[in-house]
Amino acid sequence: MKEFPHFKLRLLVICALCAGGISLACQAAAGIQEDKEKERVALLKQALPAAERFETVDQGGIKYEIGYKGREPVGGIFHTESKGYGGPMQVMVGIDPQGKVVEVILLAHQETLGLWTKQVDQEFRAQFRGKSSPFILKRDTPEGNLDGVASATVTCRAVIQAVEEALRIFKKEWGKN
Repeated sequence: MKEFPHFKLRLLVICALCAGGISLACQAAAGIQEDKEKERVALLKQALPAAERFETVDQGGIKYEIGYKGREPVGGIFHTESKGYGGPMQVMVGIDPQGKVVEVILLAHQETLGLWTKQVDQEFRAQFRGKSSPFILKRDTPEGNLDGVASATVTCRAVIQAVEEALRIFKKEWGKN
């Protein structure tokens, strides 16, 4: 019978340690979630710098964000995917209310890094800003309006396809808001 109080004490200590561990894990998870949300908002701000806040819209499986400055919508942000040379490319495109591209951000890709350097990536993406479709590589036709990247034609075409898809969704959905 003398061991019974010690058992209760041990059980109490074990429970307290478990509760403390769970509390720390929950706090860490909340911090990670908060960091992810800050990172998401920073990317949205990069895609649509004029926006002060963002509202997610999910209509029939089509999900995008609308950026607002005050109560006025300043554009939409659309997530698309296309197939690059190395695999799928995830692209985020900011589009203003007039249907012009504000920014193109590559979220994920599996392209050869040596051929798709950050500087070339930025120079290529900059060609979309302030323009609307159609986007065509000069390499593909003399009437083209985009300079490609040497040895990365498939990648350039994939980015163009993703931007064109974002603009198609924008044109279809924007009038509904």
